[in-house]
Amino acid sequence: MNRQDALNIVWRKLLIIFIVLLALSIILSLMAGSYTVPVLTFIIGNIGGYVGIHRSLSALTDTEVDQLSKSWLGLVVPSFVGGILACVLYILFISGIISGELFPEIVEDAVKEGATKPEGFEDIFHQHAKGFSEYAKLFFWAFVAGFNQKYVVDVIDSIKSRQ
Repeated sequence: MNRQDALNIVWRKLLIIFIVLLALSIILSLMAGSYTVPVLTFIIGNIGGYVGIHRSLSALTDTEVDQLSKSWLGLVVPSFVGGILACVLYILFISGIISGELFPEIVEDAVKEGATKPEGFEDIFHQHAKGFSEYAKLFFWAFVAGFNQKYVVDVIDSIKSRQ
């Protein structure tokens, strides 16, 4: 198989992955309830990972492209890792470890009258961005986390070095 045939196979697989990610984001955002923000953060990180894979194809050797064309995992795993790293970044934003004008401000959800305030770990999922521009920042950084996965790893390393 030549490089162009292998790239065509990879592009078809990437298109399928992208369609699945878009469908999942629509379905999950409609069904997620109070989990909408973390779910969308994860999906957007996946999309960033997908775009990062697509962008890196030109730098791969013929052998690497051929091997990638035969593997679904080689295409899905980096995208999935992008989603995980986007969620890690979301947690860093919630914690306030990363803050500033370039980063989103995440605030606690208001408790509706008569409802009990969630306690414990599930509090992480009862947060929201302070406004539209803050959501835009969150989703931008979620995309960056997937697209440039080294960025989040570097952020974590810099946090570790502060201790």
